[in-house]
Amino acid sequence: MTDLKDSDKPEQGHIEPEQVVLSNKIKTRVLVLDALGVGGEISLESDTARNESSTTRSSTTNLSRRRYLDRRDDIRSIRASFEAAQADDYEIKEVMARGAEAVLYRAVCGAFTFCSKSIRNGWNKWLGSSASKGVEEKLDNVSYKTKTRHIQNEYAISQILNEENAMPIVRIYSLRRVRRFGIELGYDLLMEYLSGHDLGDKILGKVLPIEDKIRVMYQAVQALSFMHKKRVIHLDIKPSNFMLVSGKVKLIDFGVSVLAGHHPRAITGTGGYLSPEQVCKEMVDERSDLFALGIAFSVFLGGRPLTQPQDELVTKHCRDEARYHLEHTETPAVADIPALSEMPLITEAIRSCTIMRRDKRMPSCALLLAKLREGAEKYGIALN
Repeated sequence: MTDLKDSDKPEQGHIEPEQVVLSNKIKTRVLVLDALGVGGEISLESDTARNESSTTRSSTTNLSRRRYLDRRDDIRSIRASFEAAQADDYEIKEVMARGAEAVLYRAVCGAFTFCSKSIRNGWNKWLGSSASKGVEEKLDNVSYKTKTRHIQNEYAISQILNEENAMPIVRIYSLRRVRRFGIELGYDLLMEYLSGHDLGDKILGKVLPIEDKIRVMYQAVQALSFMHKKRVIHLDIKPSNFMLVSGKVKLIDFGVSVLAGHHPRAITGTGGYLSPEQVCKEMVDERSDLFALGIAFSVFLGGRPLTQPQDELVTKHCRDEARYHLEHTETPAVADIPALSEMPLITEAIRSCTIMRRDKRMPSCALLLAKLREGAEKYGIALN
């Protein structure tokens, strides 16, 4: 859990967001945003060879310099965004979407635009801003304490994941506590503004050809691999948590994410995508995410989620059944993928992710990426 650092008492009537500071239990990574120099190699060629290759070297040098300048601009932009997200004069605008536990708003601070993932408590109905009053999350049976724990966890996880380079995950800038008259109203998690479609959007299923869907799935595995390399387990993999933005896939929503090897005390995730170990509350690892990813790909390609009603998941019978499957069942949960009927190599790669018995399941994103590359090459699909 995180410790909160209170700022000075706000002026009466003013809604004051304050920066949330993590305790030493989860230390914030400091982004190293110094510009990188342009390196090069000294060639010991003859004059003739040097003249013959001068045009090529000139082109390569220009490309290197252009990439350097682009990278320097990206670093400056990231630094400026982080600084803007710390300011007290940001403002949430219109609603972008209503999630299960939070509401997504477009937020602005000067020339910068963010997405604000916001939670509010009961006081907000009387003291909140005009933009947030009367706006409710989809679920009304989740306590404010639980929402607070999840949004603080998402910020903490983001500090483990953040890099100065381009990332296949959403970039999170800051977590702000919102108060008025000294009363806490909620939290705003400021992150990069993503405009696109999530993979749960039926439009994508209709307009994307199968080759593009495979390219999208390959990028989705790369995004998950980025998390796993940092020993973070997402724990809520599903189509709607992958955003397709300008042809690039980004993984979002780290509210219930944990470090690898975590032993959960409760069932965490979304029904329909839960691995057997999540249902019986056993230790979770990369394979837990891969199970959900296999189900998510099947749904993305026209299939259906698993049947996992919430009221049944909490029963002893359901837990015992999940434990049996975890220890004995080598059959994949996904029986077939009709959309890939002519691509059996890719079908089997996805199905192997959904094997109930964990030690027989697809073991890593690295192997899944290799299998997808092998299949794509066989069927003439360029992944890059």
